[in-house]
Amino acid sequence: MSIEKMHMVNLVGAITDFDKLTKILALEGCMQPVSALQEINSSDFVLKTSADNIEALMDVSYIRPYLYDRDYNISLKYIEKLVEAQKTFAVSKEHTKEMIFDFDTMEKQLSEVYGKYMALNKEFEDLKEKEQYLKNTYEALGFLKNVSIPIEEITTMKNFQVGLYKVSEQSMVKLKANYENIPSVIESLYKEKDFVIFIAFTPVLLVVETERIFKSANCEEIVLPNHYTGIPKEVSVIVREEINEIELLLRKAKKEIYGFLKENYKIIKSLENSYELEQKSGEIKKSAACTKEFFYLSGWIPKSFIKSLNKLLVGFDNRILLIIKEANEIANKAITPPTMLINNKLFRPFESMVYMYGVPSYGEIDPTMFLAITYTLMFGAMFGDVGQGLVLLLAGFLLRNMMGRINLGGVFERLGISSIVFGFLYGSVFGSEKVINALLIRPMEDINQMLIGAIIFGCIFLILGFILGITNSIRRNDIERGLFGKEGVAGFMFYIGALILIISIVYKKPLLPTTIWIIYFIFFLLIILLKEPLANLIIGKKILFEAGAKDYFIESSFEVVETLLSMFSNTLSFIRVGAFALNHVGLFVAFSAMASMTKSGVTSVLILILGNIIIICLEGLIVFIQGLRLEYYELFSKYYEGGGVSFEPVQVKFK
Repeated sequence: MSIEKMHMVNLVGAITDFDKLTKILALEGCMQPVSALQEINSSDFVLKTSADNIEALMDVSYIRPYLYDRDYNISLKYIEKLVEAQKTFAVSKEHTKEMIFDFDTMEKQLSEVYGKYMALNKEFEDLKEKEQYLKNTYEALGFLKNVSIPIEEITTMKNFQVGLYKVSEQSMVKLKANYENIPSVIESLYKEKDFVIFIAFTPVLLVVETERIFKSANCEEIVLPNHYTGIPKEVSVIVREEINEIELLLRKAKKEIYGFLKENYKIIKSLENSYELEQKSGEIKKSAACTKEFFYLSGWIPKSFIKSLNKLLVGFDNRILLIIKEANEIANKAITPPTMLINNKLFRPFESMVYMYGVPSYGEIDPTMFLAITYTLMFGAMFGDVGQGLVLLLAGFLLRNMMGRINLGGVFERLGISSIVFGFLYGSVFGSEKVINALLIRPMEDINQMLIGAIIFGCIFLILGFILGITNSIRRNDIERGLFGKEGVAGFMFYIGALILIISIVYKKPLLPTTIWIIYFIFFLLIILLKEPLANLIIGKKILFEAGAKDYFIESSFEVVETLLSMFSNTLSFIRVGAFALNHVGLFVAFSAMASMTKSGVTSVLILILGNIIIICLEGLIVFIQGLRLEYYELFSKYYEGGGVSFEPVQVKFK
């Protein structure tokens, strides 16, 4: 329930160790690199003068950006083809994390494996091509099965060119209608519902004109075989035998490829892993600086990984210098520490909802736990039903375990549990309030209590939001907002005073005279109005108004009015929690009334089932969105900025 502390890590070592180090860091997935040159120029990359690092210090004057120029795009295409072939030939999957660290060895091994595969694949593709040719030939001969003239006489005429064509029945009608304009003798051989096969005898001198006419009619030419002898029916038998032989050879070739891919599955997988590692290693290298002898690497690492990093560096026999600085020690403020959230399993799914608004700034309070608790309570209060909550719980379970939607599934599960709890409090099961007794309240029977309770919930949430906002401002040393702003102490005191005044009026028990209340509210409104000059006075700034007094007071006056309106509207916004709880019951009452009007019991049941489906899908979505609206607009505006940068370490992700 907090933000992980980050450390800026600077590493210096011999250039010969650089490749190994970057690959280890990529495997561990612990570093988010930053520009080493930017670090060095900002004086954050400081090496102590000692005998151990004197060479690195002398070498700094020759420093330059590290040029990563390995080109392995062709190799990646080879890997992609091999992996695709494993999928095509349904080679059984075996998980492995083996890999090769040496680049030259990777390239050599890939070349060997890919070369053998391509040789087998070429043979396979050639056989497939030949099989397709024979099948086309067999099909063409089938259309000539009633022709008694030898095939060689048909295909070797001196003055005529013989062609076999396939055409749609509609186009064939058009050809017949223009037969006198076609310089060919045409004879239909085969006819089906949608197409016609015909043979055409065309004088050699008129072939070009005839082909133009046939092309305009969308005629598809069927190639006649010219290397067989005998009548078409006899040749068909020979071709059929050749097809059978090719199919046997194809099965054998396919079996050989499958065997090769299966035998080399782990090698191909390790090569895939190795090139993935090489890419991630390259990402780290691109941010580094170097000389002829040394490398200089900088990046953010979580505090929890520092000990592990020290252990990893032991393997380099003290050849790598390590400099660690906390985030607040960084001189260059342009380098923003990234944010890494730490939440337990109960609240972790709600991190995705926080990220939808923005990444928490480094040093800001992580709002995940507060959002998880308040959002879950609000959703349950608006959508309280034991049966429908159980459906949400099951949907979340399926999303998380069957579809891999861990965050969305986790949120649905928790919202489902909240709905079930509030369902017992409301005494509602699939919309019916006759199955179980309400442990707390019946929404439709106690409308006023529901709406008042929703506002009380909202007031509590807003007060907690004020406290979180003040804490964040203190962490940032933002006196203006933290003490004097509308979300700070001044705004908080004004809001508390307003609540106390309203309660005293409702219960007719005045705590203070009216004059005191007027002075109280005017005092805090003046503080909000004068927040900038007051803050500048405290921190010792000579200029009280940054943009001039006139412009400041005009802008600040509007802010005071906005403060009054927003506090009122923010509080009333939470009345929708009670309103949706009533709406939830009202919708089922409408479907129940429709069901009771039908005379058929089956129809009544179907209407109730349909009603529950509509309520779960439609109203569930509306409640989900309205809950987010209350979180983002009424609560986050009090205490959360979301202007941070997410911690995204360079990490190998095995496929």
